Amino acid sequence: MSAAARRRGVCLILPVAVACADAAAGVAAETKAAYNERPETFDFLGFTHVCGTDRCGTFAVIRLPSRKSCRKFLARTKEWLAGHRHWKRRDQQRQLTTMLRGFYQYFGLHHCKPRLDLVRREVQLQWIRVLRRRSQRHRLYWCYLLSRSWFELPYAETRHATV
Repeated sequence: MSAAARRRGVCLILPVAVACADAAAGVAAETKAAYNERPETFDFLGFTHVCGTDRCGTFAVIRLPSRKSCRKFLARTKEWLAGHRHWKRRDQQRQLTTMLRGFYQYFGLHHCKPRLDLVRREVQLQWIRVLRRRSQRHRLYWCYLLSRSWFELPYAETRHATV
């Protein structure tokens, strides 16, 4: 790869890899056309592997967080919140931030951001439900909570941009 191409960030692939990618993309397109459905997916190490395209527009196997791993993480946070309902709000925020950051560090790939945002939103909803159960008259509405600094949770970031 030339120095100018590296500076511009141009994706250059070996001719053999291009031929393999073209063949794989052709197989995926034929499979979809023949069966009128999506190509097969599989789960491995917490990711669902699907056919797609990378940032250069070439065929790639894309990894997304599997529904099972998201569900297990949300069940773990829900169980933790139920057991630590009496903690101060700042301490709860600190622990939830730590849990979310750990989840983001493992699943922080390029195509995973929408699903990670859904996980963050669900953790917020779980936290609101727990906070509202602390008293009979909660007065915890979205407009109030979103204006408070103790209710902020981190957003997902791409941690592994080149993978």
